[in-house]
Amino acid sequence: MASKKKLILVQQIQDLLTKYQNFALIKIDKTNHQTLESLRKELNKNQAKFKVVKNTLFEKSIDKLTPTHKIFTDLKKSFFPLKETSALLFLEKQWSKGLRSFYQFIKKEVSLSFKFGLLDGKTYADSEILKIAQLPEKEQLLVNLIRSFKSPTSSLVFSLKFNSTKFVYLIKQKSKNIKN
Repeated sequence: MASKKKLILVQQIQDLLTKYQNFALIKIDKTNHQTLESLRKELNKNQAKFKVVKNTLFEKSIDKLTPTHKIFTDLKKSFFPLKETSALLFLEKQWSKGLRSFYQFIKKEVSLSFKFGLLDGKTYADSEILKIAQLPEKEQLLVNLIRSFKSPTSSLVFSLKFNSTKFVYLIKQKSKNIKN
């Protein structure tokens, strides 16, 4: 029979998983407490939460959520049983800021890494979620897209004006040569 304390912890993890539908499981082997606290502060600034969890309690939470949330079935098949010490990175609806801030942090702290993630109802392996974390924020991608739409138009206008501008310049030079 499971202790009441463990049952409460499993329920807390379940509540967090239903509240934050975007999350990543993080490997935290051999990471000291001070590093985790500085990570927690950094993530709080970027709308993300960080919680160290026991693998068995996380697995039990997923088992209990599987009947009502089908996405967890794929997660269980692909990534369970869990090994190594873990923590959960909970991300808001706009998960890019929190994921990017974690990526910036792990560039300095090599003892942390991704195990897997669940973003917008899709599971990602460690290498995939690392690639996603390296992407610029959504707003920056939109700016780049708009800039790329503008660029062909600007190039077309410049190329259309180029010959006429060159012709006008040549005529001015010839008129100056004739006057002199």
